[in-house]
Amino acid sequence: MTRGAGREEPRPGAIRGPTARAIILLALALVFHALWWHPAVWPLKLLVVLLHEGGHALATLVTGGRVVELGIDPGQGGHTLSQGGSRFLVLNGGYLGSLLAGAALLSASRTGPGARRASAFLGAAILVAAGIWVPLMSFAFVFCVVAGGALLGLALRLPAAAAAWSLRAVGVFSVLYAFTDIRDDVFGAPPGAVTDATMLAAFTGIPAPFWGVAWLGAGAAVLWRMRRSLV
Repeated sequence: MTRGAGREEPRPGAIRGPTARAIILLALALVFHALWWHPAVWPLKLLVVLLHEGGHALATLVTGGRVVELGIDPGQGGHTLSQGGSRFLVLNGGYLGSLLAGAALLSASRTGPGARRASAFLGAAILVAAGIWVPLMSFAFVFCVVAGGALLGLALRLPAAAAAWSLRAVGVFSVLYAFTDIRDDVFGAPPGAVTDATMLAAFTGIPAPFWGVAWLGAGAAVLWRMRRSLV
């Protein structure tokens, strides 16, 4: 059979498709880990903290409660004040929310159009949340406006491939940060620290380390279940 003129044949052993994307995602995770304390990743950390608080807010709304206020601070702290709803699900919504958000962004970023839609949706959601729940002229409000605008700009202005890889990087970082934050908050927090795990322990009578292990296990299970759609 005659090969088409000018058509390049794949090299033996060439890595393409999902395998190549999986390797790049792993490389991104390693780069982020190496730069963990570098100021360049600080905005990404704040974005994931915002996703964490958004998980609490969403769990509140879904279970019939009302969100009063949402905020983050430059030191990567955050809070969600709510009334009503299922306290159990609301307390679980933070870490699981940021893990699921990261997985959803990875899945959506498999194609350029999907990445643009997901980026536009997330940017718009952040801006709406800022307008409803974040105190005006606070650090959190300014960050939400900048982050929401940047995500909308990513959706509208970047080429499809660049939009996909930009959102993929955000997804990788969200998953990595969520796992790291669970480890630090549950197993490395100083005595007396108030975290989602300690509040769940007080609410259920089950020790905080159990919830840390449960979140880590649930996150790993979700990623494994979605593995074919993440790359």
